[in-house]
This record gives sequence, C-alpha cells and structure tokens, in this order.
Amino acid sequence: MATIAGRPGTRRGWLRTAVAVCAVALGTLGTQANAATGTASASGTASASGTASATGAPAGAAATGTASASGPAVRADTPWKLRTPLSETVGQEFWAVAATGARDAWTVGRTSDGTAGSTPLIKHWNGTGWTDVPAASTGGRAARLDAVAAAAPDDAWAAGALDDGTSLVLQHWDGKKWRGVGHAAAPEGSLSFVGDIAAFGKSAWLTGFDWNPDSGAEVSYLERWTGSRWQRVSLPAAPGGGQVRPSDITGTGPDDVWVSAEALTGEVAAPLLYHWDGGGWTVREVPTPGEHPTGWTAGHAVATGRGSVYWIGKTNDAGVPQATMAAHWDGSRWRSLPALPVDEANAAGADGAGRLWVSGWAPGDRHSVSARWTGTTWVTETLPADVTEHSEMSTVLDIAGVPGTKGVFAAGTAGCASDPVQCGLLVSRGLG
Repeated sequence: MATIAGRPGTRRGWLRTAVAVCAVALGTLGTQANAATGTASASGTASASGTASATGAPAGAAATGTASASGPAVRADTPWKLRTPLSETVGQEFWAVAATGARDAWTVGRTSDGTAGSTPLIKHWNGTGWTDVPAASTGGRAARLDAVAAAAPDDAWAAGALDDGTSLVLQHWDGKKWRGVGHAAAPEGSLSFVGDIAAFGKSAWLTGFDWNPDSGAEVSYLERWTGSRWQRVSLPAAPGGGQVRPSDITGTGPDDVWVSAEALTGEVAAPLLYHWDGGGWTVREVPTPGEHPTGWTAGHAVATGRGSVYWIGKTNDAGVPQATMAAHWDGSRWRSLPALPVDEANAAGADGAGRLWVSGWAPGDRHSVSARWTGTTWVTETLPADVTEHSEMSTVLDIAGVPGTKGVFAAGTAGCASDPVQCGLLVSRGLG
C-alpha cells in the first residue's frame, strides 16, 4: 500500500514531498531518499512518516504516541534478505512493490541521471530473481512511477507522474507489455501527484491530488477504472464535516475495498475509514489516542482479511511529527494498538500470512526497522547487514505480502557511499 516520492503517510507529508519534487525538477535539490510519509508517496508515500531532512536523514525524536500496555517493542535477529545488490553505478529508487504469488511480483520507481531527470523503473520477480522490464513510453518526458498494484500475472497497474507535475503517468500490464493509459492533465497552474493505486480482479482504484504551489490550494480525489477510463468517485460527506481527502487504498476484493481518509476543517484533521461493499459506501470515524489541536491525519490502511483492517496515522502537526497512532477494525468495533516503535510509519502492509507490518526509523537510527504486530506487542527487526553496513542510511517505502506464502517483500532506497547516488533496496522475509 502505501503511498509521491516515497510514500507519504500524511497530507502534510505529501505536500512536503511535492515541494521537494518541484525543487528537484528545478535542479535545486539532490535526490531525496524519503519524504515525510503518506502516499503522496511518490509511492512510497515518501510516506508521511517520520520527519525527514532534505537528504533523507531520520529525525532523532522519540515517538510520543499512545503508551504501550505491553512494554517496549521486542527486537529479534533479522531474517530479512537482500534480493538485489546495492548498485552504485546508477541512481535507482524503488517506491512501491506488489505481488500476486511466489513467482510474480513487481516493484516500480525511477532511475535518476543528474539533470536529465527521472526515467520510470520497473522490475519483475519470477520466483528466483528481479529483472528489468521496459515501461511504456512517456514521450521522452522525465517521469517516475510511485505506486504499483497487481491483481493477476496478466493484470497490473503502475502509477506516477511527470517530473514537471503537469500530469499523472498511468500504465497497465497485460501479461506481455506495459501500455500507457490516459489521464486528465492537472488544472492550469497546479501539479498532480499520486496517492495510491489498488487492483482487485478487474477492478482498479486510484487516489491522487492536484496542488497549486502559488495558492496552496489542494484538490484530492478518488477514481475507479471503468474498463476504458478513470472516473471520479464521490465519497460520502464526513460525519463531522470538513473537506474529505482520501489517501491509502486496501481490501480483499471488488466488494471489500477500504480507503483511509481525513476530513480537514481549517488546520484540524479528523481520521476516517471508508468501506465499499460493491454497492455503496460506509464511513467510520477512527478513534484517536487523545485530543490534539490540529487533529490526526490519514496514513496507511492495511486489510488483513475480510472485515479486518488496520489504520496507521499520526498527528497533523509539523511540530510533533512523531506522535503516531494505530487502530484495528475487526468488523464490529475498533481496538486501539500501542504506540508504534518507530517515529513514523513510512510503510505498512501485511505479509502472506495476514500479519501486519510497519516500517520506519527508530529514534536515533539511520536505517529503517520493520515491526510486526503479534496481536499483543510489536516485534522489531533490522535490515540485513549487507544493507546497514554498506550504506549510510536506508528507507523502506512499501511493504507487500506474497499470496500463497508467509512471505513479504519490502522496497525502498539506501544512501550509498557515492552519495548522492541512491541505491534501490529490495528485501524479503520468509521466501527462502
């Protein structure tokens, strides 16, 4: 799931990412390994996750979310395995990953070549290794891919944007090649960004937003693939009022789709969870761990079974970016989880066994750690030594389970010694 560069978990993260992307396009900034969180991820949602510096370095503040009733997170020896070498010959970033089975997975992102801008990057997993697959043409224009979703070996979607922000880039895999799919351009003066993309059978969903850098105005939207075009979908009004801003999409099938969102009134955000049952929408307010002057903003939604979905978020306050929250809807009621063991969740997903995972930076750590929810506590695991000992920092930007197995893939970036070159990061757990 997940979510513009990276996969931001919050709307503020999306806008921070948007600003960073614009700066990169103008040649004023180097590559950013992680934007704050969310899925104006460039998919991988620079996930509005812990506050990140312009170089991607993690914030050192400790998490201040809900206190854990079960004590601090447990750390285990890492079973994660690096699946591709950290190549320093070319700048690569992986922002999203999706799988349909043990022999079919995709990761997308970009290849960077200094002032030449971005080239869409797509790799495919065949059960033994990752290989490059040509993306559809973008007409010679610099572009990146921020999100990916796969429903079957012959049905996958990739979404991103042109580097200049004037239009989204949407591509579909039909089992033989990636083909470009049209989408409306951004309104005059605005920039377009992807939030998330998801596919269930022949049904596909997309979130995104258009942002005007001069006025600061932002228009968020949800769209559904009709089989021939992308069509805007109207969500029910928020129970307490406010502008509804959808972000993450998750679910188990065409009649079980969940969309995380926030209702923004002024600067105060209220977290929401929308459910599509195939015929209509239901909206639920998400319980928060306490009152906050600016509220709590949408991050990641992760379905672990029909009627079971986790909601991961944080405060809508740039001054307290590390205050996190997590809650679980079991089909009849909400249950609040202990505070996350990371400052912010850059990525969240479920493995093939349906277990919840989040990834982010632990206080004072320059490398991502991943945490699994056992049902009573968080268990954290580090990345393999061939990542942490051979890069200055790392960021996991997306997590995807592998159906039919207990395994999981994670994708992101690592800051290699030849900085500013970014090394694409692909790791797995439970796949041998």
